[in-house]
Amino acid sequence: MCWCADSRRDGGPSRHGRVCHHRSVDRLRRPPPDFRRAEVVAVDRRTPRLVRLTLAGDDLVGFDAPEPAASLRLLLPREGPGTPLELPSWNGNEFRFADDARPPIRTLTPLSPDPEHGRVEVEVVLHGDGALSRWAEAEPLGDEVAVSGPGRGFVPDPEVARLLLVGDESAVPAVGQLLEWLPPAVHVDVVLEVVDDDAEPSLPGRDGTEVVRCVAAPDDPPGAAMLAAMQEQPLIDDVVVWAAGEAAAVQKLRKLLGERGVPRSRTVVRGYWKHGRAGAGS
Repeated sequence: MCWCADSRRDGGPSRHGRVCHHRSVDRLRRPPPDFRRAEVVAVDRRTPRLVRLTLAGDDLVGFDAPEPAASLRLLLPREGPGTPLELPSWNGNEFRFADDARPPIRTLTPLSPDPEHGRVEVEVVLHGDGALSRWAEAEPLGDEVAVSGPGRGFVPDPEVARLLLVGDESAVPAVGQLLEWLPPAVHVDVVLEVVDDDAEPSLPGRDGTEVVRCVAAPDDPPGAAMLAAMQEQPLIDDVVVWAAGEAAAVQKLRKLLGERGVPRSRTVVRGYWKHGRAGAGS
């Protein structure tokens, strides 16, 4: 950005003899909430591909997420399961370690928060070879982690009659919360991308809900099956769409929805992770 005081457009002196001064301005982002240290105090292997972790600690006293589909940032041990926790610093744009490496931070859905006793649960779907999957696969009982948040949840307008929930497996906990929270009169369609035919996302039963499960092809980028399914998904005039998953995929979904006539005012899109980026994978 530049600013000029009594100067010509070419940057030379004006008739008042002043010159154009150039000042670079770094665009800074508001820092997220501070990290709260916690310990993994329970590990529940609910299915071969789903792990629920209970986090607890004095720092979590007061941590609450009253809205459905809220989020938290989970900082993992830098060197993997069983290693010490290292806290990064905020550089004005993102968290970084002292050596400028990106920390392993993942966005998850807070489940069953207990602000009085300082506890919260998260669920991790095991797939791929990302830092989160490797860490949770090891069932890291006793590991120290840190939590930042919560991020805002999703509370649709009471007048909404039809809701479309879209995402990959990282969105399953949030979708489950919404299905439990939404009034019975709201009709809900769900489109979920899963990694294989055997994947059966654990969603609460609910009348007035239709679920479309699409399987990702091994060589396709994340979100490709979801986007293909959304090309065919009926979209009525007053539908409201909530979507979450891989960041690039949900941005493509936002564009697709716009092309199909759904205005941004009726879409909520959340990027939970970034494919191929160190410190941001599954």
